[in-house]
Amino acid sequence: MDKVRKLISPTWRSFQLATRKFCCDNRMSSLVSFPEVTVGDGKLKYILAKVYIHGEMGHAKTVVRTLGRVKYHLNIYDQLQKEAAAKNLCTQCLGGGTLVHDPEKHYMKIFGQSQTLGRADHDETKSILNDKYPDYKIDAESSDTD
Repeated sequence: MDKVRKLISPTWRSFQLATRKFCCDNRMSSLVSFPEVTVGDGKLKYILAKVYIHGEMGHAKTVVRTLGRVKYHLNIYDQLQKEAAAKNLCTQCLGGGTLVHDPEKHYMKIFGQSQTLGRADHDETKSILNDKYPDYKIDAESSDTD
């Protein structure tokens, strides 16, 4: 047992510190608790964005956001940036589009693009929404049509 302890002991402390920093870091818990989907009712503009810890893009979380009756997709992105900055997180916008949400019929439709931010990956948006709303029928405009 002493031989095993001598082999493990030099590396165990650094491993323990690294895992504690990664698992218990406030920024990581902020990222984990950051909501993936915020969707209103009706026909709305939406954005698809990544939220991540500064310098650690490998641990990014892809989110979908809508806001009621905004004129531009950038207004939604500005709101997302404020929400992320309050938790010391960074954002990267992946594009935008239009989302129609009918909660009574359990139906969503994703289509279009943002003139400023470009077209979001509607298939990725659909998969994120399917996780949040598994009982909904979600239609996404295919990427090969404009």
